[in-house]
Amino acid sequence: MENKNTVVAFIKKNISLSAFFILFILFSLTTQGKFFVAGNLLSVLTGSTDLLVCALGGTFIIMMGSIDLAVGSMISLGGVVVAKTYLATGNLFLALLATWGVCALCYGIMGLAHVCLKVPTFIVTLGMLSIARAVVTMISGGAITMVDYDGPIKQIFGLRPSVLIVTFLAFFVTILVEKYMLFGRYTRLIGGNENVARLSGVNVRWMKVMVYLFAGTMTALGSIIMAGRIGSGSPSIGSGYELDVITAVVLGGTAQTGGVGGVAGTLVGVLTIGILGNGLVLWGMPSEVQLFVKGVVVILAVAVSTERKPNMIVK
Repeated sequence: MENKNTVVAFIKKNISLSAFFILFILFSLTTQGKFFVAGNLLSVLTGSTDLLVCALGGTFIIMMGSIDLAVGSMISLGGVVVAKTYLATGNLFLALLATWGVCALCYGIMGLAHVCLKVPTFIVTLGMLSIARAVVTMISGGAITMVDYDGPIKQIFGLRPSVLIVTFLAFFVTILVEKYMLFGRYTRLIGGNENVARLSGVNVRWMKVMVYLFAGTMTALGSIIMAGRIGSGSPSIGSGYELDVITAVVLGGTAQTGGVGGVAGTLVGVLTIGILGNGLVLWGMPSEVQLFVKGVVVILAVAVSTERKPNMIVK
């Protein structure tokens, strides 16, 4: 009985890692050798790069006890901005700077609206979802802006191995920020108990804005990678993308109530979603079934991993 309880406790604590290995073995055995081959696994890694980068920023937001529902529209807006700016100027630095500026501005507005106007982050980011989608539709005219295959956006941010290197560097920097900088520690403290953080001398209002700015920076990079991967800036991409980000973060062990989790778990969560989507495609499942499964996965992940205390109130 004790061994059984130990196994159950390990699975609950490492739900994303357990799901990763279960799915990996399942698809390796049921896809006639199509899954467990180098080319397919590299495709999964490459296809997960933009999601991982965006989820790095989303991890800090959720770890703080907040939410981001605007990331899908923002990745669409950032992709169109980087494609159009580079097409107009031919200058990669200006294109990257413009994309970061737009994403940082939008996320800064969300953070300020939350701390200054006391609007819940659910409502603030839901509003920005609609605003960003409207803006990207207006500046693009509803049309796709193609990215030159031989241009730097595609070559650096869309093709292997450079896109994998960029993503690894983003992950490496983020994990350093989380583990060894006050920014990461304060974010976790605010998510665990905001009043304690305030009494400890943390400028909670400023930190909340900074967390959203950090997430905006990650989203900007994610949108550039997305544009590089698909070869265009499109106003139609990103629908439902916020579900992928939240699923990856929560599946990776970051509690939606805040204070618990980190980017290492998010990495496993992203890879789990990547092999899940890839395996379902190899099984011939349609896109709507994949969306259904992702919704079930996030519910089960929270149900299994969340510790429940007697008389605990769940809101």
